[in-house]
Amino acid sequence: MVDFGMPYPADLYIEGSDQYRGWFNSSLITGLAAKKKAPYKAVLTHGFVLDGQGKKMSKSMGNVVDPLKVMDQLGADILRLWVASVDYQADVRISDKMIKQVSETYRKIRNTIRFMLGTIGDFNPEKNVIKFHDMNDTDRYMLLKLDDMVEKVNAAYHAYAFDDVARLINGFVTRELSSFYLDYIKDIVYIESEDDKVRRSAQSVVYQTLSAIVRLITPILPHTAEEAYQTFVGQSEDSVYLENMPVAKYPKDDALMRHYSHFLKLRDHVLKALEDARNEKLIGKSLSAKVILYPKDDATKRHLEIMSDLARLFIVSAVEIKDGEGAYDFETLSIDIEKAEGQTCARCWQVTNINEEELCERCENVMKSDATN
Repeated sequence: MVDFGMPYPADLYIEGSDQYRGWFNSSLITGLAAKKKAPYKAVLTHGFVLDGQGKKMSKSMGNVVDPLKVMDQLGADILRLWVASVDYQADVRISDKMIKQVSETYRKIRNTIRFMLGTIGDFNPEKNVIKFHDMNDTDRYMLLKLDDMVEKVNAAYHAYAFDDVARLINGFVTRELSSFYLDYIKDIVYIESEDDKVRRSAQSVVYQTLSAIVRLITPILPHTAEEAYQTFVGQSEDSVYLENMPVAKYPKDDALMRHYSHFLKLRDHVLKALEDARNEKLIGKSLSAKVILYPKDDATKRHLEIMSDLARLFIVSAVEIKDGEGAYDFETLSIDIEKAEGQTCARCWQVTNINEEELCERCENVMKSDATN
């Protein structure tokens, strides 16, 4: 056998599922004869690509999806994301409709990264970072959720389970970030004073989350990851390809995770009640609403009472916890939705008492503080 200076055996052989009696077998026989050792440590097989109906692709049938055409129209990263999102060990189907669905997933990931980059535009990780133990519970919860995702994605990469990688990252971006945390911090990042501790804490979470996500997507979405990394504040290398994968680094807190798991279910109920109230024309935007909560048990009441910023978490102008029954009934609580009392602040859009300049007390104080500094 010719020695090309490469390590022997190879870490991995990758071939189609028709190569067990082909390349895998012939390499094994030759390697054992020449080196007394198998030429690979592991083998990985993949299926074949079929059309959307599960038929073999053929130019004469006109059912071929040209990867070069997909890359020209949508970019290479979308094609790579499709490859990563399917179970490659079996035959897989591809069609223009499937690629379009994948492009929506890609757009969600890309737009979320863009929003996060904008959120930390004035953040300096060497000066402004808030330490984990100085953060509020919501910020700590998000970093613990990030750690959980990082551990699972790294394990999926090691198992070559790329469909799990894509699913885990997309799920985190969609649920934890877009549907919860990034909505929650808009009022903080846009409204509070530049160096307010709560604002810098939220930016610290976004910074660390973005840093982890960009590195995690690099094997699957290399062009997107590199583009994001080159605009990243405080990048430590010339390229994202020189970075290591992120690792979990925060102390686990099972009690905090259980609390937020329960609270977020309650939040889903509130959001459903707000949606119903909006459809019934009781309110317009959620910030025009006051939410009245009626817990049905002591545990639910405790989960709600220990949260210091319920209005911000629900994205409404006011929240009240009372005994009684509300119009919107759920398993552990019922809810009333009313119009918040007051007028809309021109700066934060909260409905409350405002001054002659149409600012609420909080925004007035922030404006004065920023002017002084």
